[in-house]
Amino acid sequence: MRKRDGKKNVKIRAPRKAEEPFSREENVETATLTEEEVKEIIEKQENDQNQIDEAEQTVAKQKSKKKKIWNLIFFLINIAVVVGILVYQLLTQEVMPLSTLFNSGFNFWFLVLTLFIFALTMFTETFRTSILINHTSGKWRPFLSYKVSAVGRYYDVITPLATGGEPFQILYLKNRGLSVSSAISVPMGRYVLCQLASILMSTIVLILAATTDIVGGVNVISVAFYIGYAINTAICLVTIFLSISKKVGAKLVAWALKFLKKIKIVKNYDKQYNKVLKVVSDYQNTMQEFAKSKWKFVLLALISIIQYILQYAIPFGIVCLFLGWRPDLFLQVFIMGVMIEMAASFIPIPGGSGVSELSFTALFASLFTEGTLFWALILWRFMSYYIYIIQGIVIIMYDYFIGNKKYSWLKRKWELEAESAEFREQKLRNYQRSKNKLI
Repeated sequence: MRKRDGKKNVKIRAPRKAEEPFSREENVETATLTEEEVKEIIEKQENDQNQIDEAEQTVAKQKSKKKKIWNLIFFLINIAVVVGILVYQLLTQEVMPLSTLFNSGFNFWFLVLTLFIFALTMFTETFRTSILINHTSGKWRPFLSYKVSAVGRYYDVITPLATGGEPFQILYLKNRGLSVSSAISVPMGRYVLCQLASILMSTIVLILAATTDIVGGVNVISVAFYIGYAINTAICLVTIFLSISKKVGAKLVAWALKFLKKIKIVKNYDKQYNKVLKVVSDYQNTMQEFAKSKWKFVLLALISIIQYILQYAIPFGIVCLFLGWRPDLFLQVFIMGVMIEMAASFIPIPGGSGVSELSFTALFASLFTEGTLFWALILWRFMSYYIYIIQGIVIIMYDYFIGNKKYSWLKRKWELEAESAEFREQKLRNYQRSKNKLI
């Protein structure tokens, strides 16, 4: 092949897998590329495949018998903490009987409001996922967006430090027909947007908590909140810095991991080094994609902030359920909700079991009097933890009995449509050749 200015005419074909023969995203393109660009494309394809393999291994571990036993143990710990709080309140203060509670002005319309806020939270998350899927694949798939959001949440709440959702989402999207690169970029885009929204809102809460007496000054919960905020902000800022400066970032990562290996925290240096750089590379690719469509990024960021506000408005609905309509308490309840979440974020226990319940009891004790605190805790924990587990199990069961079969039929339909289109094109070409011969 003759070279011109160090460039080659190269055909780049994304690898086609048996489970996604119908994908319209993987087109053959002919472009004039340098050897360096060809190398980068090949490396990206290899990295994407490695990430899919890692996601498959992570999901397989999550479904293993040992992991299920640990999940059950953590679930029982969560229940044990709730029972312990009930026993403590029975011994130290009165817990209002349910019959008395229902006859004491308990307004069920605020329970409907709380469930409606939860539904809006899932709607905004689904809408954001749907936009990301459309951005990467060119298709609108709202039901898939809901399922991947719901089951991602399920795996987040049952894994330590909420690390299980992203690998599952990658594998789920890939098995539902998205290309490898799209399956990776959608959860990464969600992660970036959630991190940015969380840091922004937590910073506002930090300022309000430090400059007002809303949470009653410095206490154990506020200290845990500051630690969680510092850790999450540091991770976000370091990732952004490493993404901006690849050469300096790689050197800093190497230095930090060598130091951690020296003090026996990191065991496999090469594995951790490649893992960190891969996360940074995915983060950088995601930000580059957002940069191509700034208005779409602004829309997604706005949706993420709204979703964040709705998520922490749920405790306000619970407060109104017991105390009546109290808009003057919204800011206080919102701040306390964010503080509880951030305080439990660095605890390596699924769902922050134990820490979340104790934090809620400590912060909300002044609002719920006359024996209603325990019932408020039960309802809040259901809306912030158990409802995601129930929702995830329902989706998993739906896929097992209906969804997987329905998708197989849909995939076959797309394959037949693609074959029909190709057959029509071939017939038209044959007709054109025959016509040209006659002329």
